[in-house]
Amino acid sequence: MQRRLILEFTKMNGSGNDFVVIDNRFYYFSHEELTGLAKRLCERRVGVGADGILAFMPPEDEQYDYRMKYYNADGTIGTMCGNGACCLARFAQLAGFDSPTLRFESDAGIYTVEPGQPGDRVKLFVPNPQNIRLSLDHPAQNGEDIHFIWTGTEHAVYFVDDLDAAPVAAMGRTVRKDPMFAPEGVNVNFVHVETPGDSNTPAQLNVRTYEKGVECETLACGTGALASAITAGLTQAVTAHQAEVNMPGGTLGVGYEVKEGEVSDVYLLGNVETVYRGTLEV
Repeated sequence: MQRRLILEFTKMNGSGNDFVVIDNRFYYFSHEELTGLAKRLCERRVGVGADGILAFMPPEDEQYDYRMKYYNADGTIGTMCGNGACCLARFAQLAGFDSPTLRFESDAGIYTVEPGQPGDRVKLFVPNPQNIRLSLDHPAQNGEDIHFIWTGTEHAVYFVDDLDAAPVAAMGRTVRKDPMFAPEGVNVNFVHVETPGDSNTPAQLNVRTYEKGVECETLACGTGALASAITAGLTQAVTAHQAEVNMPGGTLGVGYEVKEGEVSDVYLLGNVETVYRGTLEV
């Protein structure tokens, strides 16, 4: 009888956005194998349970420290996951990468990150957002505007007066696969502005996100926090260019600048927790 592989993994989360982390420098799992592992391990109740799998990979270009590959719970590729990137930076630190600043490759581009110390918020420096389309009319919003922005992955942003009453599941499913956002689909963020902030005080936003690939609301979404805060600034829903984004699982920090209409100097501050390490047969 052929022996099955014993896989070592680490369970991590960023504000409740949870991941199975695999050090693929040693396992060399292929894309197809990682897709299968994501479908198997991320399913709650019968698997480990997670929003996705993070694969810690050797870089393709040696000037960078590592490569991040992210697989959603349904096995699809996620070009970027903000909370996942913060978790993987802390994983790299635990794996012996002791530089205060790390640079890594991803399917969304090159990122720089400062892991800090355990207990600190990880600081992720983010490439400038792309394909910003404000004030799109969409029938699912009953005539209200919906906004689109790419912050490493695709996001729709919708401002609401009552976040608790927002139809996150129903409208998230509808908008997520709308032809307007084909073929990639879109994550859907429901945003309530608590305070607009000013030059000295961050804005306070409350956000809930329906994530594609997970196909439900998640406790937090790093790229969704970025999308929500930046869109709030561009639409003048807030005054400050820094925001504390409160999500069901925790609070993320966002900062950015706007110069001559262009968004730049974007960063994300995320909390990271190592939940446990384990092994399983695959």
